[in-house]
Amino acid sequence: MPDNKMTLLNTFEGGKLYESNGFLIPVLTGSAREMGKQYGALMVDHMQQAFDVVVEPARKQGGLTQDEMQTWSDRAYHSCSTRNRHWYDGVAEGTGWPLTKVCMLDQIMEYGIFQSKLHSFAGCTSILSWGSHSLDGGTFIGRNMDWGEAFNQFAQVLTVRRPTDGAYKLAALGWPGMYCPFSVLNEHGVYLDIHDGTSMGGSLVYLDRPSILNVLNDILSETASLSALISRLNGICHSTSMILSIADEHGGASMECSSLAGNRLRTPDGDSIAVVNTFLVPDWGLGPRETISNSLRRHANMNARLAEHDGKVDAAVTRQLMDLRLFNEDGSFAQNGGATKPTKQDADLTNHQIVTDVKRRQVWLKVPVPDYVTDWTHIDLAALWK
Repeated sequence: MPDNKMTLLNTFEGGKLYESNGFLIPVLTGSAREMGKQYGALMVDHMQQAFDVVVEPARKQGGLTQDEMQTWSDRAYHSCSTRNRHWYDGVAEGTGWPLTKVCMLDQIMEYGIFQSKLHSFAGCTSILSWGSHSLDGGTFIGRNMDWGEAFNQFAQVLTVRRPTDGAYKLAALGWPGMYCPFSVLNEHGVYLDIHDGTSMGGSLVYLDRPSILNVLNDILSETASLSALISRLNGICHSTSMILSIADEHGGASMECSSLAGNRLRTPDGDSIAVVNTFLVPDWGLGPRETISNSLRRHANMNARLAEHDGKVDAAVTRQLMDLRLFNEDGSFAQNGGATKPTKQDADLTNHQIVTDVKRRQVWLKVPVPDYVTDWTHIDLAALWK
């Protein structure tokens, strides 16, 4: 597969904004505040598009008051680390927006769960392969981000941070003005992605805890191995329930996190694992529970596809597996199918996909949604982090 050209769209101070095959790639350099300022200046128009889609309708309908926006902004800003506060300060300076608007856009996921506006955060799927299961022993990860149709109405953004204050370099795929590490890799090869866990661990947001969206950014900025990542995750209480895929160059696992009942590590039987939106650790006291996004079906499909490719998985095979659809066009389940949902045939659709070659610090991005479709787009993180 040929490399995709990155086109430079704009620069601001130490930051550069690139585009590749429809994806926006802000590459930021400096302190947290300097990188935030660069992001805000380069991304303000795209942030406004996102704000108009996911925040403004609730404001116009009276469901989100200015006082509520202030409450959510204060929670995000005053409970986060100094690093994240400086980032928010920089974004506000770069955009010219008030902090209330900056923080509200960033916190829209937790706000949606708090208001019960989201049946789930997502119906996402990840597959991880390493060691004897992969072709060369390295770790390869495929991840579908499944959410609402509205999240294709603005840009899909790979934010690349190159901090100069001692934090680790990282790259996270998400949307404009939303800094949660939905899918993230840092310079040491530590990987994390987020799946909804509210239907399993409780659809509750603890407002008196720091936003988990900010906490995870800190952890990935400071963690150099999978074992260290697990220790950090074991030491926090999540503000909302989620399921994490976690990995480094040498292996992977899943962390099932409940805002009500703590966190539990799910380790694989071999050198591969599939992660969906169902808690699968037995000692939760839950039997296998299907979700309205067909989690158990996706889990069974991807485990079967991984088994068929034991010892052969590399980035190309991972992309092939992630291209397999869950449904046929008529809405029936595909025979020998996968997990991808280009159109909404159950609760959500696949907004974007990312495949990661952890050892080589390479990623491939794709949007499978017909009206916004892009083919697999290669990004060399190792080169961008230099």
